[in-house]
Amino acid sequence: MKKIILSLAAIFSFFVADAQKMVTQKYPNGNKMAEGMMFGEESLSTDSKETASRKSASQSKEGKWLTWYENGNPRSEEYYSNGKMIGNWKMLFENGQTEFEINFTSGKAVYFFKNGAKHSEGTIKDGMVTVGFWTGYYENGNKNYEGSYNDQGQKNGTWKWYDDKGNLTTEQIYTNGTLTDTKIVKK
Repeated sequence: MKKIILSLAAIFSFFVADAQKMVTQKYPNGNKMAEGMMFGEESLSTDSKETASRKSASQSKEGKWLTWYENGNPRSEEYYSNGKMIGNWKMLFENGQTEFEINFTSGKAVYFFKNGAKHSEGTIKDGMVTVGFWTGYYENGNKNYEGSYNDQGQKNGTWKWYDDKGNLTTEQIYTNGTLTDTKIVKK
């Protein structure tokens, strides 16, 4: 009985190991483009186009993934569980400044300009859908806009727009992504 259990465990571990694979994608110049674990059935060179496509579609990213720009500079650090975005993600501009940071546990997202100034902040849900209250900024740090998105990522409710000096210029009302009213604020 003990031999049967050990044999079954060995067979199971073979199939599990076969279903996961470290993937490294490279640019034509040989530099790394992306690297991480992939789960799912791998295509074979003898597979038909239809079979290869089906196998490719069933694959999902798992764990930590790193990406790079073609020149070799780091681009992103991403985390997945069964192909779903999880954890803290960070994307960099090619100049090394942070482009965005997203915590998929809390939904908090912050985007930046190339000079490092905050561009916008709010909440993101699965699939990179913007939801809830968002605030945008000019590069000088003054508020550009503020408003809310519904659960489908559509503008909803009152949106306020400001000039680069921070003065309110426009108020707009949205209903599930449709602009229903605009009020120009006099200076």
